[in-house]
Amino acid sequence: MNEPTAQPSGSEPSGSEPSGSGASGSERVKRVLTDHNAPDLLYGAVVAGSVLAISSAHAPSSGHVAFVTIVVTAIYWLAHVYVDAVGNRFRDSDRTMFGRVVESMRESFEVLVGCVPPIAVFGLARLFGADISMAALIALWFTVAVLVVAGAGAAYLAGVRGWPLVLESAISGLFGVFVILLKYLLH
Repeated sequence: MNEPTAQPSGSEPSGSEPSGSGASGSERVKRVLTDHNAPDLLYGAVVAGSVLAISSAHAPSSGHVAFVTIVVTAIYWLAHVYVDAVGNRFRDSDRTMFGRVVESMRESFEVLVGCVPPIAVFGLARLFGADISMAALIALWFTVAVLVVAGAGAAYLAGVRGWPLVLESAISGLFGVFVILLKYLLH
């Protein structure tokens, strides 16, 4: 006859989560990434990296590169908001355009946030003495690293392991490598 073993006061049976958490570590990470719209953060980083590559080719100043990167990313974000709002008209014909635009702005704000890290890395590289072209290249390699980590993290959380995980990570990084190739083609 199997009798349940007594648990010390305040402890949970093995294999279960402590009271109040209700989710495993990977489930909590998934929830955080979903809550913060990780795909839009990555879009912002890729857009910022692309603009950094182009604007640093013959830029008169660091400020010009940063300003252009912010403005183009904001324009991209506004285009994303507009297309989303118009596209949602087919699913939500009762809401006003204004309501859909405001909702889309709120839901895709992370595109703007995603441009901050590459610009910050660019600025830090300039602060530490890199010229404009090298600072942009450092920011682009940083963006590649972010894409690889994001791709690997998403695949890992989805249960991908081994060579398929390596392959998914590499494919994610290729987007950043294409941007670096663009930079070299412009110089």
